[in-house]
Amino acid sequence: MNINDIMTIGPVTVGPGTTIVDAARIMLDRNLSALPVVDGDGVLLGIVTDGDLLRRPELETAPEIGWWRGFLAPETSARDFIKTRGRHVREVMTEHVQTVTSDTSLNDAVALMQARHIKQVPVVKGGVLIGMLSRRNMLAALINKLLVVDDAVVPDDTSAAMIRNAIAQSKWAPRGAVSVVVNEGVATLAGSVFSDAERRALLVIAENTKGVKSVVDQMLLVDSVSGLAYGTF
Repeated sequence: MNINDIMTIGPVTVGPGTTIVDAARIMLDRNLSALPVVDGDGVLLGIVTDGDLLRRPELETAPEIGWWRGFLAPETSARDFIKTRGRHVREVMTEHVQTVTSDTSLNDAVALMQARHIKQVPVVKGGVLIGMLSRRNMLAALINKLLVVDDAVVPDDTSAAMIRNAIAQSKWAPRGAVSVVVNEGVATLAGSVFSDAERRALLVIAENTKGVKSVVDQMLLVDSVSGLAYGTF
């Protein structure tokens, strides 16, 4: 899967001269949290988000610019004044925007979004906006993947072997402490684990194994200090 497969092509855009009233209306009407800002040739100039419109004097949320700060940092104070009181997109938008290309790996794009704490990232080609990649795009792709039904018949022994192999390859799993039996697609896990997190992770391994329809938990929690078992979960 790559960015081209899931990005929004032809996203809604605004120009730098768009008023913030119109931009806000578009976001509300289209259920969007951000709008890319482009020029007449489609070149990305910046992005305006709902967060850019939160600190406003109209909402009584704009920060005060004191005389001392204005005296020591007049240029910065002037920029802050424009950012919080401007009436057009060009005055409130973020200009230095993080972008990706259609060749960027999806893994790198997600890492960028997480590192920068952003919900969407513009996709560009030669500086021209060609799409938007958002968390919603990711969720839609995830749903499509999870709903894919694999009709291939997997023997119970094969499913059990796949579960055991996944446990053996996991660095956190209690190797050799958990037995796995699969009967008519029902996987039963029994044995000793040392934390609830281990137990739940083992169940997830079984749930994600081909041929497994349901999972039965017969594992015991063992106290790592005393060695006492506390029964099934």
